Amino acid sequence: CYLAIKLLLKLNQDRLERLELNDSLKQARLNTLKGQINPHFMFNSLNNIRGLMLEDVERSREMLTKLSEMLRYSLTENDINATSLEQELEIVNHYIDLSKIQLEDRLQFRKEVDPKSLGVEIPPMLVQLLVENAVKHGISVLKQGGEVMLKTWVGEGALHIEVLNDGKLKSGGDSTGLGLKNIRQRLKLLYGTDAKFTIAQQGPQVLAKIKIPVR
Repeated sequence: CYLAIKLLLKLNQDRLERLELNDSLKQARLNTLKGQINPHFMFNSLNNIRGLMLEDVERSREMLTKLSEMLRYSLTENDINATSLEQELEIVNHYIDLSKIQLEDRLQFRKEVDPKSLGVEIPPMLVQLLVENAVKHGISVLKQGGEVMLKTWVGEGALHIEVLNDGKLKSGGDSTGLGLKNIRQRLKLLYGTDAKFTIAQQGPQVLAKIKIPVR
């Protein structure tokens, strides 16, 4: 009996150690992924703001504040795995304002946000990455520009996020590269098979959809 109990305790201890190791490896992988998601446009934004200073100093100061807020958010949120959708949308708004310095009227942005979805927690920078992908690989390559539409709502125990943009979805290369791969990996690590992410061509537009369980 003594040997049997001792063996069971040893097996249980080994199991706990394996679980702790798996959690540590999972967290390390998440941290690595989050280190990849700092906005790619930081340096371009600084150059655009520098040019804007010759035309509108007050607006340049406002854009610098928004850029610094984005940088602060991407750095401070790197230590956590969840933030509210409301906080994330503030960063999305900053990103759109900064992008409009360069794209001007070529970039149109609309959003339909269910108030019930604002308090739902999501991985930091998730929506921002979707919108950045839509602008960078959709709107910016269109001579006439186009529109990005963001929609969120809560239903059937899940948060639904959709980003619809004018343009074409290219296979491979940078058009679907690190950012979208990052989204898939983070959702899989955090939610397993409970979360879903799809992106596909829908006529003349590209539709990206994310479904996250509300916990």
